[in-house]
Amino acid sequence: MNNWKKILNELSYRVSSGIPDLTNEQHLLKLWDILKEEKWPINARVELLKNLQEKIGKVYVQKGKGPSGVNLQVGPRGGKYYMGNTETGEPAPESKKDVKITKNTNVKDFEDRITKSQFLNDEQKKLGKKSIEKMDMIYDENTSPEQKKEAVDWLIENMKMSTNANKKKVYFNVFGGERKVISGNSGTSKSKDLIQRVEKILGEPLETKDFKSVTQKITTAAKPDLGSENIVKHPFKNKYLQDLHKKNPLNKIRENNTGIFAVLDESGEPKLPSSKYSKEYLRQSFDNPSLKKTIEVVDEEVKKGNIDPGVGKSLKTHQAELERIYNEMKIPSEESSQAILESYNKLMVDMNNADSDMVGAIMKQQAEMALYQSELAKGEEVYLPSSGTFPVGDKIKNGGDEMESVALISCKYGKQGRIHGCPANSKTICEIHQDESKRNNQGQYIGEKGYTMLINDDLVIGKDRNETAQKTENFITEKLDEVDLGNTFSSDDKKKISSIAADYTTELQKIQKELESMNLSPSDYYKLQAERMESVDEKYGKLMSESVSDEQIGSLIGENNAGNLRRSSKINPAEMLSAIEISNNIRTNETLESTEHNKQYFDKDGKPVFKTQKGTRNPDDWSITFRSKRTAGRSGGGTQLSFTGDGGERPESIITQDGTIENVKTGKEEFEA
Repeated sequence: MNNWKKILNELSYRVSSGIPDLTNEQHLLKLWDILKEEKWPINARVELLKNLQEKIGKVYVQKGKGPSGVNLQVGPRGGKYYMGNTETGEPAPESKKDVKITKNTNVKDFEDRITKSQFLNDEQKKLGKKSIEKMDMIYDENTSPEQKKEAVDWLIENMKMSTNANKKKVYFNVFGGERKVISGNSGTSKSKDLIQRVEKILGEPLETKDFKSVTQKITTAAKPDLGSENIVKHPFKNKYLQDLHKKNPLNKIRENNTGIFAVLDESGEPKLPSSKYSKEYLRQSFDNPSLKKTIEVVDEEVKKGNIDPGVGKSLKTHQAELERIYNEMKIPSEESSQAILESYNKLMVDMNNADSDMVGAIMKQQAEMALYQSELAKGEEVYLPSSGTFPVGDKIKNGGDEMESVALISCKYGKQGRIHGCPANSKTICEIHQDESKRNNQGQYIGEKGYTMLINDDLVIGKDRNETAQKTENFITEKLDEVDLGNTFSSDDKKKISSIAADYTTELQKIQKELESMNLSPSDYYKLQAERMESVDEKYGKLMSESVSDEQIGSLIGENNAGNLRRSSKINPAEMLSAIEISNNIRTNETLESTEHNKQYFDKDGKPVFKTQKGTRNPDDWSITFRSKRTAGRSGGGTQLSFTGDGGERPESIITQDGTIENVKTGKEEFEA
């Protein structure tokens, strides 16, 4: 009850001047509130304020400047005085010139981050303010070991404080999606120092949380599954499906990617078209176990303190609302369709408010269901493809010869920049090109068999270095001339680009030959390849970057994408060739105009938006990014395409297949364990 320094510290926060004045009635009222919050008995509060009011007054100085550090004032008759105890002459706290408490720079940084956060509500900010007090005690040299331990225990119990594996991030898990508010996505030296101090006080390691694994777990659970028993595959016995798949662009899909989920009758035959059996198809989609699995996983993580309970509550509310729509509304109807979209809309808002990190993990999987279910409820003929590698589209829609893609989800607008959902590999988009010779031009990672330089070897690889350089130059000329971009590079430019690419290829092939003789596992092979290629990437990346201007890159793949190709003042030679090929492939791919793209995101006012746009052949309407290295965690991806549709919207981040968030400029994860 006698922690006077702590009480004055809090009082300094609450008064506008930052300097408590114990002769000021308004300051005394604030002091009363603080004492009440600190659970001082009412008689103790009354006694303290009475003593302060009785004993503190003007202490006149007869000679000299008075006690050291006091703030002398001039009375009405010219006498000098300071405020203090009239009996003892002890200066009052407000009369000292430098009484304002100066916070540790680390604590000040944490306070600024909490105060300036746009995403913490009033209650969370109030709790954050309390946490600042506790952190201030941790850094205060005058605080006793017992008080420091009490402060740490409070942070762990009330803020659910934890850290990550490298002890650089501070998680206040009670804040849900804003858990990293004082350390940011990557952690800082200040947050690392706080963790070290906390662990020293505790005498043991602080609990670590692996939120990447949590996100991956939830993303996996949220993946829709209509059941393998409901798959109807190629070759189709059903005449209706045979005719449907003769239509453009389904007639360009490889047979091993062809198949749909369907409602089957008692004999195992598909009930077609889906528009004739809307309610049965809707029931099948509602019964898919992904929502139930997601709720179960979320409940598990809530018990562990990893996720805000509001996430599970929002999912259960959504589940109940879908059942209400099915049981109480007419299907098909516009009303039931709109009600389904509104339920998904509410789900996005509620999850974002509870734990915004979970929105991307869950909605990127559920987005296709939102559209599928709303269109079934409206009586439209739609199907979900059964193949996990179905190119471009996540949903087949009959009636306008169109496929609708739900590959783009933008969420957390204004929080971490525009974030787009899992992009499509360029390889899958090329597969629907009307020209068969262009369908297999894009690879998935540097050094891939048959795609050494991220594009088909037949396009650029020769028998030796010189033939490779010549083939590459011919490739550049042919691909750019075909789409009226022949003037993008001069003859000298093409020779220089081709020479750099050929030298890079030679170095890569030399390293691959050495590794192939070592009988390595694929993961060890590509790990060693990446290590040995570091200096090669550095050298030829700089040379390529010096040889190509942003204006030239913009001409190829759009101005919005120039910064995605040139990263850290380097352009990878293989990515350069891939960019040239994809600039041709997009511009010549007529099938792209037969697609639609749906985006679901939060606008600048925090409201969810469901937006569908027609596909185009303009590279500037696409976010073009590059994930060209194979790692232990992924087998590449190659050039990545996300449709934006306005020729001016460029995401800063994308949601990857595993649910993590990746910066498109650096290729690094922004939400890492």
